[in-house]
Amino acid sequence: MMNCGFILFFSTQLLFVASLTQSYKCGDNIEITSADYLTSPGYPNSYPPSQQCMWVISAPDPGQKILINFNPHFDLEDRDC
Repeated sequence: MMNCGFILFFSTQLLFVASLTQSYKCGDNIEITSADYLTSPGYPNSYPPSQQCMWVISAPDPGQKILINFNPHFDLEDRDC
């Protein structure tokens, strides 16, 4: 079985964790105010065909940095996905 989804963890330098998930949206503009994560639509199942999702992730203040951690099992999808 081929996996065609992803999960992406990201955080600011804030010290608390939120439980919001963007599991069923395909792209969005997100302003990060706490640690969070996003996944491909329907994760851990394969997402619908012909998806072109764009995520714009920004911090509330220009001096803040966003740390993006990829799951160790993160992989680019196969052309057949």
